[in-house]
Amino acid sequence: MNRKFLRMTLLVRTILNENGKLSVEEILKKVEKQFEAYADIADLRYESYSLSTFNKDKSAIKEAWKIDLECDNQNRYYINSDFEGLFQNDLLNSTIFLASLNTDLLLPGFVIPETRKNTGLRHFYQISRAIEEKSELKISYFDYISEREKNKTIQPYRLKQKDFKWYVLATDSSEVPFKSYALERIRDIETSGKFRPKEIDFVVPFQYAIGMFTNEEAVKVILEFDHRDGHYLKANPIHPSQEVLSEDKQTIQFEFFVKPNEDFIMEIMKRSWSLKVVEPQFLKDKFLEYWKAALKRNK
Repeated sequence: MNRKFLRMTLLVRTILNENGKLSVEEILKKVEKQFEAYADIADLRYESYSLSTFNKDKSAIKEAWKIDLECDNQNRYYINSDFEGLFQNDLLNSTIFLASLNTDLLLPGFVIPETRKNTGLRHFYQISRAIEEKSELKISYFDYISEREKNKTIQPYRLKQKDFKWYVLATDSSEVPFKSYALERIRDIETSGKFRPKEIDFVVPFQYAIGMFTNEEAVKVILEFDHRDGHYLKANPIHPSQEVLSEDKQTIQFEFFVKPNEDFIMEIMKRSWSLKVVEPQFLKDKFLEYWKAALKRNK
C-alpha cells in the first residue's frame, strides 16, 4: 500500500461513515486524524491533507474506482449508497490480495493480519496479463486423483476467489462453457498465442451456488441449528437467499434457494454439531451417509 492508495481509501471511508453530513473542511480534518495511526510508518506518514490533494484524490477515485464524491446544495459530500457494499467488498478483497502477496502493504501496529495465506498467487500476475491481453496459456496442471501433471491449453477469462484459494475461469478443448482451475495446482505456465474471446455468462452459473462448483439444480433447502450457530449464521449469512424461517427457544430454522453441491455441503458440514437437515430428503439422506461413514472410520 502506498500513501496515495491509503489517502483514497480513508477519504471514501470517511464520507461513507457519515454520508451527506460532512463539509470538505470536516473531511480533511477527519482524514488527517486517521493518518495518526500510521505515524510510526515512514512510507505512510501524512501530516497535512490539503484541499488541492483532496481534489486530486477525488479525480483519482472517480477514474480508478468509478465512484463519484458528490456535493449537495449545502456543500456536504456524499456517495451514492448503491456503491457502498460493492466498494467495501472490493476494497477488502484488494487488501487481502495485497497482503497475501507480501508486497509493501503496511498495516498499523494495532492490526493483527490473517496468518493463513492465499494460495497460487505466484501465477496471479501472469494470468491477469493473459486475461487482459487475450492470450492463451499452456499449463501443467496437477490432478489430485491420478497424482500426475496434465498438460493443458486454456483460454483465461476471469479470476475468482474462494476462501483462501484463487481460481482462473477458462475454456479449453472440451465442450463445457468454462472450467475453474485452482492456481496452486498449476506447476508450470507459459503464455501462448492470442485467442478470440467468446460471450460467456459468468454470473448466472454462480447465482445460486456457493464457492466454485456450479453443478446441481437450485432447490429450496431448510436447515435447522441450535441458537448459538443460528445467531452466527444470522450475522454471517452463507448465501444471499438465506432467510430465517422460524425461531424458538432452542433452535433457528433457515431457508435457502441454492445448488446443493460439494461447496454447499462442505460449508454447512462445518456446523455438524448442531445441524439438522429438514428438507429436501435427498440432501438429508446424503448427510446420513456421510455421518455413518464418519462414525465407521472413527470407531
